[in-house]
Amino acid sequence: MYWEKIWQLRFFRAVTITIFYFMLFLGTAQAQEKEISAETEAQSEKSSSSEYTWHYAAVSVTLVSALMSYNAAKSYNDLSAKNSTLATQYANSSSSSEQASYKSEYDSNASKMKSYKSSMQTWDILTLLGLGWEAYLLMSDESGSSAVNSGSIQFPFIPRLAYQTYPYGTKTVLRWNMSF
Repeated sequence: MYWEKIWQLRFFRAVTITIFYFMLFLGTAQAQEKEISAETEAQSEKSSSSEYTWHYAAVSVTLVSALMSYNAAKSYNDLSAKNSTLATQYANSSSSSEQASYKSEYDSNASKMKSYKSSMQTWDILTLLGLGWEAYLLMSDESGSSAVNSGSIQFPFIPRLAYQTYPYGTKTVLRWNMSF
């Protein structure tokens, strides 16, 4: 039980940090685009927000499902604490009517905990799918790019320095050689 709570907190922290970095990446990219588009507004006819619509959708799915998973985990942990209190009260109780009352409430909480656990696992899967979707969108950038240091040997975990050309200018990025 204790290790499940720690795992849930670590998972939520990892998801939050990952989402923060995705949001930071998108915010930085948009800030750079706005600076460049302010200078060359006449050249750029395409709106910058439409380029990131799928990114916004993926991050939104990830955020909502992570928060829903967190809420389900919190409810599960609250019921778990209540059940441990009920178990102590059951052990200290002397009358059979009180014990029956504690046992029925304990069983009711246990069934609710099952549903919260199932819900939490479903939301965790949706969170991971959202993260995977965002990672896919980041790695499958359709914009034109030319690699500066593209040699004959390509390692998947070493990025290449690349220039991406847009209607409003050129942007330097790191390109990873991973494909799915």
